[in-house]
Amino acid sequence: MNRGLFKIWQLLILFDSIQSSMEIKYEFIMEDERIFTACSDEPPQTLDVHGLLDFSENTFDMDESGVTISGNTTIIWDIQPSDRVQLAVSVLYFDRGTWQPTTLNLMYNDFCKLLFDQNQFWYDSFTKHIINSAEIKEKCFRVKGTIIMFETYSVDLIFSIGFPLKNGRYKILYRFTAFDKNVKRPNDICFEIRGDFKKLRN
Repeated sequence: MNRGLFKIWQLLILFDSIQSSMEIKYEFIMEDERIFTACSDEPPQTLDVHGLLDFSENTFDMDESGVTISGNTTIIWDIQPSDRVQLAVSVLYFDRGTWQPTTLNLMYNDFCKLLFDQNQFWYDSFTKHIINSAEIKEKCFRVKGTIIMFETYSVDLIFSIGFPLKNGRYKILYRFTAFDKNVKRPNDICFEIRGDFKKLRN
């Protein structure tokens, strides 16, 4: 191998190992056994998680180890199978009575293409446990009436972050938006998960 190329590979491996060693793992401890809360100060046409999914055939049980989910969930978001679904995720910190933005923000322009990507943060806590994965991979959240079949599992929200977080309350805000080609549909979905980040030992 060319010596210069070999040095470049060494540097890339070194940078990757430094980045991995600097990342801090946190578990998000949810404060509500129902998991989801409606977003505040939203326009009237914005729906909460119950405009996206029907949980009437699910059970949610909270104990010391977290929240256990079982049963089936039905998609009720009224969009079209050809729509593109965008997901924006933001983490906010509760400070002196108000929610403050943080630098933790993610945007997925085509969420459905990444729904079963094992590298995404939601895989272990959501899509990994879908029994009828082939059907959901095709339909995503775009076909109203589709049933998502879950195995019984405990929700573990684990995040790797490159800097330490303050102690205190946080919320993770999720916003789903559907587009017909490039035309935005009016019925956004917005919901939050509230709780605390707990640092995990490596």
